[in-house]
Amino acid sequence: GTITTDDRARLAATLRVQVGERSVALAGTEDRVRQLRSVVAAAREQHRQADRDHAGAVAQIAALGPEAGSVAVTGSGVRIKITDRLAGGSGSADPRVSASGTPRPHQSAPTTVPDAAGPGRIQDHDLADLVNVLWISGAEAIAINGVRLTALSAIRAAGDLILINFIPVLAPYDVEAIGDPRRLVRRVEQSAVVDRLRHRPGSPVTSLTASAAETLTLPAAPPPVLRHARRSGS
Repeated sequence: GTITTDDRARLAATLRVQVGERSVALAGTEDRVRQLRSVVAAAREQHRQADRDHAGAVAQIAALGPEAGSVAVTGSGVRIKITDRLAGGSGSADPRVSASGTPRPHQSAPTTVPDAAGPGRIQDHDLADLVNVLWISGAEAIAINGVRLTALSAIRAAGDLILINFIPVLAPYDVEAIGDPRRLVRRVEQSAVVDRLRHRPGSPVTSLTASAAETLTLPAAPPPVLRHARRSGS
């Protein structure tokens, strides 16, 4: 049939309504796209900031590692060797015990068992006093018989053994400290602690020697086990 003027008018009105509805829908879609673009941009910036924070944290850990004892360090310093009366050790951690502190199988006991209470014997507090002298004298890193010391390290006695970080060590004791060699040697030689250790009953003055070392390499300490401490804000 023939399309009348009224039909054209109704069709035009319908199309205008549809165009208006589509325009509103398109405007809403465009607004949603802008919102999503803003969210994506914010997420990307957060990701970039997280990358920057991570890089900063890695750099901070690397910077604090030598002080915290979590990484091995190399430098000049002082090497102190202390021999002990009736010493039966090898100058390292107890060979019967692994670095983690667990007993190794099939290891025989030393032929000479030190008498911890005997006169002239090196005690745990003797090593602790010597370590304090080194820290006060400017040492930046210290190890005893290859066991690295940290702020959480403990030097204590367990029966006839001296434990460092719960690892038994035997005489002779090799104490290595990184720092200004001349200053460390001078302060060690002048300390009352070293004078006391050199004049132990039954031990010669040469039982303790301190010498500058051009290159020392101290191992990293095992990571500490924190049972109660938590990062602030966590």
